Amino acid sequence: MPEVRTGPIRLSGYALKLRRVVNAALRDYYKQKKLDAKEINNIISDINAKIYNILVEKFEVPKDAVVNITLQYEVEDNKFVIKDIKIEVFDLNEILTRNATNEIKKLLGLGSA
Repeated sequence: MPEVRTGPIRLSGYALKLRRVVNAALRDYYKQKKLDAKEINNIISDINAKIYNILVEKFEVPKDAVVNITLQYEVEDNKFVIKDIKIEVFDLNEILTRNATNEIKKLLGLGSA
């Protein structure tokens, strides 16, 4: 089953990235007139709005958090059909960040933070 991935990206930029990767993956279908780009972009806009509502409004994920979105799809009867979606959220861990920074500074002889 074909899939597209945004790759790790800040939450504030996922919508544009998801639109770009979907359109890039479907480029050949657009050229062959099997799919309508405007219709696909409407579907992606709807998905992006739903993702935003879940992540930002419901779970209050900070906009500087990093997300990775994987979307599995099929093209069935000249229709774009979403089969599955996975959203990974990577938030800053202050304690781990501080400890890792202090350890590497010790190893490099830079003192602690």
